[in-house]
Amino acid sequence: MKNHLLQVAIVGRANVGKSTLFNRLVEKNKALVSPISGTTRDRNIDLVAWRDRIFELIDTGGLDIDQNIPQAIAKGIVKQAQTGIADADLILFLIDAKNELLTADKNIAHDLLRLGLKNKIILVGNKADSLRLRQTNKEIFKLGLGEPIFISAANGSGVGDLLDIVLKKLPPAKKDEAAKKDLPVIKVALTGRPNVGKSSLLNSILGEERVIVTDVPHTTRESHDTEFIYHDHRFIIVDTAGIRKHARITPKSLEKKSVDKSLSTIRQADVVILVTEAQKNIDSQDKKISQEILEAGRSVIIVANKWDLIPDKDTNTVNKFQKYYELTFPYLWWAPLIFVSAKENLRSKKILDLVLEVKKSREIQLSESQLEKFLKSKIKQHRPSRGKGLKNPYIYKIVQVGINPPRFEIHVNDVTILHFSYLRFLQNNLREQFKIIGTPIQFELKKWKSDEPIKKESWKRRSKKSKK
Repeated sequence: MKNHLLQVAIVGRANVGKSTLFNRLVEKNKALVSPISGTTRDRNIDLVAWRDRIFELIDTGGLDIDQNIPQAIAKGIVKQAQTGIADADLILFLIDAKNELLTADKNIAHDLLRLGLKNKIILVGNKADSLRLRQTNKEIFKLGLGEPIFISAANGSGVGDLLDIVLKKLPPAKKDEAAKKDLPVIKVALTGRPNVGKSSLLNSILGEERVIVTDVPHTTRESHDTEFIYHDHRFIIVDTAGIRKHARITPKSLEKKSVDKSLSTIRQADVVILVTEAQKNIDSQDKKISQEILEAGRSVIIVANKWDLIPDKDTNTVNKFQKYYELTFPYLWWAPLIFVSAKENLRSKKILDLVLEVKKSREIQLSESQLEKFLKSKIKQHRPSRGKGLKNPYIYKIVQVGINPPRFEIHVNDVTILHFSYLRFLQNNLREQFKIIGTPIQFELKKWKSDEPIKKESWKRRSKKSKK
């Protein structure tokens, strides 16, 4: 997907405070911050707004390879950082002003100069919490990148001055810079167990290697936002860390923080894409994640990934798998199911069209007249069934009271006597008649107040029943 905004990349070795500065500039506690080398792996991207300008800020992993990290991941971190550098309109080269320069700092500076990027670089001395540090650290000038700007990302000192310099050095604003802010936003979360192919699927949707993909469990540690425009909508797709069973996660570990962020991302998304593996049975953890999505009131699309691994497919294969998923997730029968292969780029881009359909359903607004006609026809088809007590239930009206997801109040003579199966009947028919897919529908029973206005027609019907 083509980028529509100017980009600023933060680069440097591990543990110089890149993620702390990223969080400070985007004004969110978004990037995981830890003294553990290799915490940041993929590019983390978010928007910065400053003095009527807007640009994308990219947090990258350390460019020095840690020998304790699996080789496949270490190479991926460096490749992701190099992509961030190549795409950037401006580079913030971050060093630790509190301590002496390391060989890694000098090597990174040498590589950036060798690439001819000197005019794109702002040298930033972080952790400069005192004036003495700023005056005595003369070694920084030997990097050949000019005079540094000293800041403290942790307490915010000097950050405003840094942003002013960034705006001066950035090219003129792109035409889309302002327009992009006004487009409708859809926030999508990719979630599932570890190693089901979430990162591969994101790369397939985007048509580029946006995140690191390896066979090492828990390669993705952070929830990463990827923003792009598709059919006049701003998509923000968040690739979350794989969610394992709580019993297997060490408390206070990086994985625990990652999983907590994944669950938080699910609760904030408009549409959640639950990624499963088609060639494996759905397990208890898949069901647990689906329940988290349902309890959060999120819309959902179920993806059966790795469809290429299903052998001997014929015309009945899809039907067979659809029945299996319906039996496994009976409470999500309304969620679209799509069979994809991220590895072979099979149907992965169709997910975006499905998201648009689901988002439209999530925001549907039905008028009073539409709901009145609907209720009349459904009562005629199937009268309200009684649950508890001897009194017959009577529904006066249905009123929509909210969206995201659609919420309805059902006004009844007694909230305790309407059978739950009748609510399901109304929900199912609402979905069918108004083409509501992929989103929960929330009903709340409300007792009809005698002083509320009532249509003559309805009152006559009740009067006749009373006389009998």
